[in-house]
Amino acid sequence: MEEKRENIRYENTKVPNDRGFQIRFVTMAHNASLHWHREMEILYILNGNAQVTLEGRSHYLRALDLMVIDSSQFHDAIYALPQTMGICIHVSKEYLKRYLPDIEQMRFSCSPQEVEASEQEAYMKLCGYMKDLTVLYFQQKSSYPLACSAVVLQIMAGLVDHFSQKMSQDIEVSSVDNLVRMEQIFQYVEEHYKEAISLQDAADMLGLNKEYFCRFFKHNTSMTFLQYVNQVRLNHIYHDLLHTEGSVQEIMERHGMYNTKVFYRMFKETYHYTPREMKKMAGDSVYLS
Repeated sequence: MEEKRENIRYENTKVPNDRGFQIRFVTMAHNASLHWHREMEILYILNGNAQVTLEGRSHYLRALDLMVIDSSQFHDAIYALPQTMGICIHVSKEYLKRYLPDIEQMRFSCSPQEVEASEQEAYMKLCGYMKDLTVLYFQQKSSYPLACSAVVLQIMAGLVDHFSQKMSQDIEVSSVDNLVRMEQIFQYVEEHYKEAISLQDAADMLGLNKEYFCRFFKHNTSMTFLQYVNQVRLNHIYHDLLHTEGSVQEIMERHGMYNTKVFYRMFKETYHYTPREMKKMAGDSVYLS
């Protein structure tokens, strides 16, 4: 049921066309730097805690918290060591058009810090559905596909009724145009992050003025281009620290980071541990053995 997440900026979630959704369990091994996908994502923390940065805003999730990431939104996710597990659902809006033809014009937003008092009952009901999915997964009855489909549709109904709003067609067109450009930038960085990428190189790749490129990237990600490149490097370094041998210095330089001071500061700010502390905890984690 769980599929290894690729280190790419556009994520192909591989949602089955006949079902319209994919369910998987995620752990620290699924940390991802800034990326997007065409499907909605519903994340529910079973134990531990996680930090999700969505469109530049940080959201801190504890056990039994639920969050929705709408389709095509830029986000990253960090699941805390030593033992964090969550259940993640990707839902195809294309599939949901059979029930709601105008769902592409709906924007969904739901996170524990932003739920208003009037929405609390509906939010807790959504969390209850996520608990039901967990039980269904571990029971694995022959009716599992049918039961899961029913629960996912109940979740979507609750989100439509309480956590969605209509957007104008002009905003939708602008969002699509931005995604095309951002996908090109993400792909370029993924292919060249081990090199000394310059701001001018990235702007030239898109055929944009450097100053405009800076504004465009900051507007869409709430970070500078250099911060993003270093975040991609950090994500690859994190993955190798968990799963490969070698010293921290070797792994760091393998992924194009040579400023030790900047690296250790960024790593501690992002993961709240030093690389060596994290590597030791990872070795003790039942989710990474």
